[in-house]
Amino acid sequence: MSQEASTFEEIANDIASYVGESGGDVQRHIVAPAMLEVIGPVVGKQILELSCGAGYLSRRLAALGADVTAVDRSERLIGIAGEINDREDEGIKYAVAESTDLSVIEDSTFDDVVCNMGMMMTHDLAGTVAELARLVKLGGRFIFSVLHPCFSMPDACWVRDIDGRQLYEAVDNYFTESWWPSELAASIRSGQRKIKHRTLSRYINALGARGFTVRRIVEPRPTPEILALKPHLDVYDRVPAVVIVEAIFPYL
Repeated sequence: MSQEASTFEEIANDIASYVGESGGDVQRHIVAPAMLEVIGPVVGKQILELSCGAGYLSRRLAALGADVTAVDRSERLIGIAGEINDREDEGIKYAVAESTDLSVIEDSTFDDVVCNMGMMMTHDLAGTVAELARLVKLGGRFIFSVLHPCFSMPDACWVRDIDGRQLYEAVDNYFTESWWPSELAASIRSGQRKIKHRTLSRYINALGARGFTVRRIVEPRPTPEILALKPHLDVYDRVPAVVIVEAIFPYL
C-alpha cells in the first residue's frame, strides 16, 4: 500500500470515528439531502460553509459546481478536511476560525452561507448572525440545520415498551435554554457532544434582529425508499430529528 493510500485510509477511519452508524445515517439520508434541496442549484455561486466539520457538505457543494470556502473552530477537523481536499483536488478553501470572527473575509462576499448542524455549538448566537450578515450579499441566503428544538432538549426522552420499541417522545422544560450532552448530535455532527438548546423563536428572532427574513422552514423526514433500506430511521418519520431554516438577507 502506498503512503498516499495509507494516509487516505487513516483519514477515512478518523471520519468514521466521529460519525456513528445511526447518526451518520440521519446525516446522509435525512439531513444532507434536505439541505441540498433547500440550497438548490449552486453552479458558479460563492458559498461559505460555517462549522464545516470534516467537510462533508462542502465536498458535496463543490462537486455540484460551487466555489466553496469552509471554516470550523476545530483544527483537527479542518486538518482532516484539508487532507481530503488535497488528495481529491476539490479546490475548497478551508480555514480554522471562530464563527463570530471571520474578519479575514471581506464584506458581502457570499451568495449563500450554510451551516449544517453547527449553530447548536456556537456560544454567541447574536454575534454569529451579525458576522454572517456582514459576509452575505444583499439578496443572499443563510441556510442552517439544527436538532429540532421542539423535540430535542435536555429533558426529552423516548418512552419505550417492554421490548424496547420507541413508542413516543416525551418533552419537558422547552423554555430552559442550557448546554447538554446530546448523543444524537454527537453522532450526526462529528463528535460534538455538548450543544446549546435554544427555543425555535430564539433562532428566528436572532435572524430578524440582523435583517434576515425567514422564507421557509423545512422539517425533513426519511423517504419510503430510505425507510426500506434503513428501517431503524422510522422514528424520524414520526418525530422530526432536525429543522432547516432558509433566511434571506434582506428580503427584497
